[in-house]
This record gives sequence, structure tokens and C-alpha cells, in this order.
Amino acid sequence: MRKELAVFIVLLGIFLATGCAGNEPATPEVTPVETPVAPVSDVTPQPVDEGKIVEVDILNSSFNPQSVEILTGDTVRWTNKDSIAHTVTGPTFDSEVLENGDTYEFLFTDAGTYNYKCSIHPSMKGTVVVTEKE
Repeated sequence: MRKELAVFIVLLGIFLATGCAGNEPATPEVTPVETPVAPVSDVTPQPVDEGKIVEVDILNSSFNPQSVEILTGDTVRWTNKDSIAHTVTGPTFDSEVLENGDTYEFLFTDAGTYNYKCSIHPSMKGTVVVTEKE
């Protein structure tokens, strides 16, 4: 019986030793992930052709120059350099009253001939001829 008790105590000791030796939570293993990189292309960005700005002065109750030729995408800027108020009034555009020093701009996107006038002084006339940009 002593032998059985000794075996029982040894087994109990082994059981307690393995049961009490708790398992520590394992530290998660970090695996780096490579992020795919898009290939660099050999395409060179092209500048955007924004068009030009053509100046027309309003002076001495006239538009100077009286006629301008531009391409689609160009802008005309009228500047009142006169001592009296004027407008720039065309079929698709109409400035408010422009006092001395005021400006008005219009971007022409469609080809055509645009006749305009000053609505305050109808004898003041001008023309913008717009040609399609190639």
C-alpha cells in the first residue's frame, strides 16, 4: 500500500505541477505586409492651354480696338478708361454699368461673330470674331 501511496503522491505532484504552470498568452507574431506600389509611368504631363486675354479699352465713347479676332477659349477684357459710365452688351453677354476703372471679362467658348454695343450709348459698337481653336 505504501507503494501505491507513493505512486499516487508522485502522480499528484506531476499533475499539480503541470496544472499550475499556467500558459502565458502567446505574443502575436507581427508579419510585415508589403503594400504594392503602382509603377511610375513615363508620361509627361502636358500644360493646359488656357487661352489668352485680349484687352479692349473703353475711351472717348468708343471701344479700342473696335474689332478683335480671337480663338475659342480666349477671353476679352474690357476696361472703362472713360470719365463716363458704359456697358458691354452682346448677344450672349452683358456687363453691368462700368464706371471709370471697372473691367468686364467674357470667355468665348463658341466660334462666331459677336457684335456688341454700349446700352447707354448705342452708337458705340464693337465686334469679336471667334475662330475655332485647332
